[in-house]
Amino acid sequence: MSSRQSEMSGDDYSDVEIDIESHSPLPHDWQQGANPLGDHKRHARAQHNALERRRRDNIKEMYNELKDEIPNFNHDRASRAQILSLTIDEMKAANAEAEDAHLQAFATNRSKNNLIREISQVEAEIAALKAAIAAKASNSNSTPTSNVSKS
Repeated sequence: MSSRQSEMSGDDYSDVEIDIESHSPLPHDWQQGANPLGDHKRHARAQHNALERRRRDNIKEMYNELKDEIPNFNHDRASRAQILSLTIDEMKAANAEAEDAHLQAFATNRSKNNLIREISQVEAEIAALKAAIAAKASNSNSTPTSNVSKS
C-alpha cells in the first residue's frame, strides 16, 4: 500500500488525499509550496459541483421511480410536471377509494348491529312462545279429566 491514500467521506463526497506519513489533511501539492488559496477554492468548487451533481442525480432517480409506480403510464420521456400531476391524481383517487371503503365498512357495521338486535328480539320472542307452550301444556295436564262412568 502506498504512503498516500484517497479517503472518501459519505457525507461530503470529498476526495481529499491524506498524507499518511505526515498525518496532514492537506493535498500533497499544497505541502510542496503550490498556491493553497487558489487550490482550496478550486477544490471547494469541485466538491460543491460533485455534491450538486449527486443531488440532481438522486432527484432524477426518484422521479423515475415515481413514474414507474404510476399505473398505466409508459412514457419514457415524461416531464417532471406530468409525473407529479399524475401522481397527485392517483393519490386523490386512492384517497377517494379509501374514503368510500371506510363509508362502506361503517354502513356494513351498522347493518350488522341492526341484524344482531333483530336476532336478539326474535330469540326473545321464541323464548316467550316456548314458555307459553310449556305453560299451556302444564295447564292441560293438571286439569282433572272427568271420570265418565259407563252405565
